[in-house]
Amino acid sequence: MKLFLRNKSKAATVIKLVFGSLLLFVSAALIAASVVFRFDEWHELDTSLIIDCPQALTVLDSEGNVLSMLGGEKRIWIGTDKLQKHTLNAFVSAEDARFYTHTGVDLYRIFGAAWADLKAGDYVQGASTISQQLIKLSHLSREKTLDRKLEEAVLATELEKHYSKDEIMEMYLNYVYFGGGFYGIEAASMGYFGIHACELSAAQSALLAGILKSPSAYAPHLDFSASNGRKLTVLRLMHDYGYLTDDEYAAACKEEITIKNGLPREMNDLIAYAIKEASAVTGLSREELYSGGYSVYTTLDPAVNGNCAGMFSDGGMFPSDNAQAAIVVIGRDGGILSMIGGRGEYSEGGLNRAADAERQPGSLIKPILVYAPALQLYGYSAATVLDDEPKDFGGYSPRNSDDKYYGKVTLRTAVTKSLNVPAVEVLDIIGVESAVGFAERLGVSFDREEEGLSLALGGFTYGVSPLEMAGAYSAFSRGGLYIKPFSVMRITDREGRTVFERQPTYERIMSEENAFILSSLLRSVVTDGTGRRLLEAGVPLAAKTGTSIDENGVRDAWCAAYTDELTAVVWMGTDSAKLGSLPEGSVGGSYPAVMLARLFKDYYADRAYPEPEAPDGIRMIRIDVSEESGGKIYLAGEYTPDEQTVDEYFSEGTEPLGVNPYWSKPSAPDDVGWSIAEGGFPVISFTSKSEAFIYVIRRTDSLGNETEVERISGRSGYVSFTDRDVIPGGMYSYRVTAEHPELKNEDGSPLEGEPSRTMRVIVPFYY
Repeated sequence: MKLFLRNKSKAATVIKLVFGSLLLFVSAALIAASVVFRFDEWHELDTSLIIDCPQALTVLDSEGNVLSMLGGEKRIWIGTDKLQKHTLNAFVSAEDARFYTHTGVDLYRIFGAAWADLKAGDYVQGASTISQQLIKLSHLSREKTLDRKLEEAVLATELEKHYSKDEIMEMYLNYVYFGGGFYGIEAASMGYFGIHACELSAAQSALLAGILKSPSAYAPHLDFSASNGRKLTVLRLMHDYGYLTDDEYAAACKEEITIKNGLPREMNDLIAYAIKEASAVTGLSREELYSGGYSVYTTLDPAVNGNCAGMFSDGGMFPSDNAQAAIVVIGRDGGILSMIGGRGEYSEGGLNRAADAERQPGSLIKPILVYAPALQLYGYSAATVLDDEPKDFGGYSPRNSDDKYYGKVTLRTAVTKSLNVPAVEVLDIIGVESAVGFAERLGVSFDREEEGLSLALGGFTYGVSPLEMAGAYSAFSRGGLYIKPFSVMRITDREGRTVFERQPTYERIMSEENAFILSSLLRSVVTDGTGRRLLEAGVPLAAKTGTSIDENGVRDAWCAAYTDELTAVVWMGTDSAKLGSLPEGSVGGSYPAVMLARLFKDYYADRAYPEPEAPDGIRMIRIDVSEESGGKIYLAGEYTPDEQTVDEYFSEGTEPLGVNPYWSKPSAPDDVGWSIAEGGFPVISFTSKSEAFIYVIRRTDSLGNETEVERISGRSGYVSFTDRDVIPGGMYSYRVTAEHPELKNEDGSPLEGEPSRTMRVIVPFYY
């Protein structure tokens, strides 16, 4: 018994020693492993490193075409539910055949790779699963060490515990690098083939999957032959794994693949402007936009912008080599279809003359600052008569550009001929403050400007931009509704959710009727005025030109033109006086007008152009424009000569009501009477209604012989005539008829009114 107890005690001691030794060994092993494998430095799983990875900013045009991808990594996130099955199978075949069955680590591949490494005496073959590759790329360094591989395996297993296979595949395909600056399958598909990843064929999918083994070796833009060979290897694997039938495999091997970059890194003035606008409407910084995977859908029209870019690259469109230029084209909704801020290559951070330059507008400002407010606020009409003659306005004495003056002119004539004196006169009447307030509502900035009558002729201290001018004229094109021009329609985040969408809101600045009348005036500029070069467009355009000249010559030449659908403004000039001026004759009606004529001609080459339609409140009335109207607006009457009349538009309530008395059939004089003067001579008297008419006094004797005894003209009011060619005791009849000095009857005889009453007179005997 004692022996048993003694033996039992020894056994217990041995067991304690063994367990103690094991514990010490395990502890030592763990301590050694922690030293060797550096557990304290291992990463925790953080999938935000994958999901929130940098994504490029995608900029698209109005048709949804990608204009540019901007940012450090060209990546566009796409869900695997949008990809075809053969695309997923290509990556499984190439990178991880047992992806859908392992738990993050493929032991079969590990043992195979280890045996290959042992035989080679180095790390020569990888055994990483898709999950391990994703962990390595997003969490770990690229070094091939045992502790790094162990950490990779642990984190991959952890990843598989929290995410489904489809979710892991989506993260993987959107994270990996395909060479060429393309991250993720969507960017690679667009960058190499010009199509979306959802459209990939089996052969294209295999080529992309083959790149991942070594982008520097298999990227098709670097070595297409090697890339194609790797593609065939992946297709064979897909066939071997049963993902492709014999026929599908054969067809995929024969498919011709063309490389086409569908992700240009284009940058131009409108894209740069749109990025600034996107930042403003979202509150995101430029850096956040460039890395957050946002998509900015711009208003850029590829056809219009391409046409403008083509003209700007054509030296024949410009008057000289030193001429700079800018163009802005705006659509019906206020979206900027094209914006080019200068000639030559786009320069990052360079001057955008379309949006940022301040230039003297010349006569281009007149419709905005003078005539539009006169029509809208002060009851002017297209037929309002203005004085065109040299005048002094409190020390300011404007002169017409050609130093010619036309006397009394209608507002239409003043606009058509771009007369300066009438413009200043109207501004003086309506008031500078009122006019400036109106123009500001049309988007024209007057910050720091000195507000005087010279503004009517474009005499700004600093100036205006082409974008401001285009925005103002576009309000006229849409019937008096103003909207600030914009370049961004919609913005989405990396998940496709809309974070901004444009809801255009318009402010009515002019009535539809007055806007139509103003556009009618500006159409006369094209047909009969300074914008005649625009007739080459073959489109009914409304337009205005402007030219700014200093002591050295032409510095600014402008032209604005529009239809109901499209508004465009061109500026040409030199950046500074040091660069000289434009050649003589380079006015707004020359090169700028020619450029816009080509723009509109091309735009309407394959579409119907809108014909101007008068709104319900507009009436077309024939009016008298003869010198005899005396500065008043009269209706044309029955006797008004056709050559002295025009048809003019009037808004309801502003139309003239009466006919010019001059062009009417004369009526009989008033207060016709007779008396006997000293000596017994008859005195015929009457009241002349107009000094323009000729009053004919006729006398008939007792035998019925009628004689014209007097013709009186140029007098109004009381008129008398003493007939001294009578016989005492004779009996006579007198009557007075008004005769028109110009109008004739059909037989060529003068047009007369009805005669006055007949007065019978007996001449007394005097001794």
